[in-house]
Amino acid sequence: MLEKAKNNNSGKNDNSVCPHHQVCSGCHFWDRPWAEQKHIKTADLEKHLVNFQVNLRTPIEYIEIAPAGLRDRLDFTLEDSKLGLYHKHERQIVDLPECYQLSPALQAWLSEFRGFKWDLKKASFRLRTSPAGQRGLWIDCANIDIKNLLEEKNLLKKLQEICFVEIGQRRKVPVWTQDQFKLKDPEAHPWFETWLDDDTALPLYCQVASFTQPSLKANKKLTAIIRRWIERSDRGAILEFGSGIGNLTFPAATFAEKLTACEVDPLALNGLERSLKELPSRWQHLKNKIEIFAGDFQRKLKTDFSNYQTVLVNPPRSGLLNFLDPLVELSEKQRPGSFIYMSCYPESLCADLKRLEKLGYQIQEIMILDQFPQSQHYEVLCDLRK
Repeated sequence: MLEKAKNNNSGKNDNSVCPHHQVCSGCHFWDRPWAEQKHIKTADLEKHLVNFQVNLRTPIEYIEIAPAGLRDRLDFTLEDSKLGLYHKHERQIVDLPECYQLSPALQAWLSEFRGFKWDLKKASFRLRTSPAGQRGLWIDCANIDIKNLLEEKNLLKKLQEICFVEIGQRRKVPVWTQDQFKLKDPEAHPWFETWLDDDTALPLYCQVASFTQPSLKANKKLTAIIRRWIERSDRGAILEFGSGIGNLTFPAATFAEKLTACEVDPLALNGLERSLKELPSRWQHLKNKIEIFAGDFQRKLKTDFSNYQTVLVNPPRSGLLNFLDPLVELSEKQRPGSFIYMSCYPESLCADLKRLEKLGYQIQEIMILDQFPQSQHYEVLCDLRK
């Protein structure tokens, strides 16, 4: 049935494909043809652009990847012995032995994971498969449950035979020391990848619990678009806000004279630094281009925008906030010529686009990259020029 879902690329979705679509909150549009989903998402973005009075001179492009089978990471909740996502209409978990949004490798990992029995009333799990096929598990639950899990020993031992395990909000790693488990500091491993050109994937180091794009396949298309826009921009120096583990940092740096990466999450920056350290010999020159700054750049930014030709941003849900304030102090001539914006939060995106419009930027290209098929969510990429 999974192959049936994957191959139904353009026609009406078969309601029998997913037996949970009427109750599971993960998908909203299984009963809608894919072409209709495209219209719904495009109309939603247009609505936000109109609400914020953004001047749109170009049509919204829509990039389709696949109707299902994209996700390489999964966040499920365990509650009352059910493992899955919340019900659409009731406060309970829909037990999901399979999910057609998952890549085949991740579905196989979920199927094996469901064979483990948990003595927990409630917990959250993230399952992940790396580009190399390694399996990862992040367990997040109450401190008392973590303590009991460490003391019980056997379940963790069995899990560590088949996957890499992280525990708690601090992403600690359980390590067996003679007769007990102890939690050690987080470890970075190549759980994700970005693309330096069409043929060169670069491993990105992070934790199982780290933020990444949900799909390896969709991310290859996403980074290709960013590279194209950077290549045709003024290049020179690039200021990046929300660099994370470096998913856009490295593709952008291939065209930049220098790149300043700004990020608030210290673990994400540790992963970025590790990926820099592990660069293959052909790409060692990127080390000299990339400069890393840590801090809350939504609220305080000391960097002078006039030193940069391009700004690249991938902000959180709240948008750019005060990050744009220094641009106001500059003359139009002093402002960077290019501004590239990526977001899956259309409302904050459009609010920022209106601010950028007032600062002299115009949208050259705007597109929806649908890496969340069957759901109401979507990724927006926007290329603005002064």
